[in-house]
Amino acid sequence: MSDKRWLVVRCGSCGQCSGRSYAGGRCPHCGQSMPSTSEVVKEVDSSASLTIEVALANTPPELRDELRKRMQVVPDDGSEGEIRSPRNLMRSLRQYADDEGYIGKEALEALIAKKGLDVDAEALMERAENEGLVLRTGQSRWMFFE
Repeated sequence: MSDKRWLVVRCGSCGQCSGRSYAGGRCPHCGQSMPSTSEVVKEVDSSASLTIEVALANTPPELRDELRKRMQVVPDDGSEGEIRSPRNLMRSLRQYADDEGYIGKEALEALIAKKGLDVDAEALMERAENEGLVLRTGQSRWMFFE
């Protein structure tokens, strides 16, 4: 593992968490300034763990255990307990997009079924919209930002 540390930091204005390698800056959710004294919710040592911890920190407490369980998968090699990286899932989704970077609900549902995930396609893409990864361009159609 690297020596780099990653922080899950809570915005004092909107209460949402984001990940960064330092405290301070601007909140990606509301745009307000975040002083270096902002609340550090958790410190992790990998960017993959950071993505998961930010998602968990922004999830209501009563749903966190369920989300953590759903993020647990049995990998193709048969080993147990590997955490699925949301980054890898988004990379797979981009591969299913057409030449112009668009993906429809049908292609999205096909990928979800192929991966054996128990997630709602609309909810997944809504989360991706909130994270600034995609833009809804129509009903059940999204465009990826590069």
